[in-house]
Amino acid sequence: MLLYLKRSYRKEDLAILKRMIRKKYGRIEKIKKIMQVKKCSFPEIGEAYLFYLGIEDGMVEEEVFIEDKKVLNALTAKRFEIIEFLNKIPPLSIKDLANRLGRDYKNVYDDVSALSKFFVLNSLKTGKEIVPLGVVEHFEIRL
Repeated sequence: MLLYLKRSYRKEDLAILKRMIRKKYGRIEKIKKIMQVKKCSFPEIGEAYLFYLGIEDGMVEEEVFIEDKKVLNALTAKRFEIIEFLNKIPPLSIKDLANRLGRDYKNVYDDVSALSKFFVLNSLKTGKEIVPLGVVEHFEIRL
């Protein structure tokens, strides 16, 4: 069993990603130096570099393949509701998302955490808040 999804990032998503990458690694020149010195032995640095390049081009898309069968347990009706809602609005913190959906903060937090655990959602911690990013354009389960 394989879960395939395609995600894209809006300008608002990219602005948040860029701010977080700069905060963690610095400007793109610094990321290039880190990659050269450490021979890209840390995947998160390579991922940050690729995101940075995509951000500079103004468009980032990613394809995600999930082979863990447990992901099906994470796909509930309420969690699909969150995915659909996030596709329609700019990035929100979990607190704002819970308020807009009229749901309890803890339940929305648990749902976003479960979806992020399996990479269905890409969430980013900004300060004390967690913000889910990206638009899920295509979602497919393959046997």
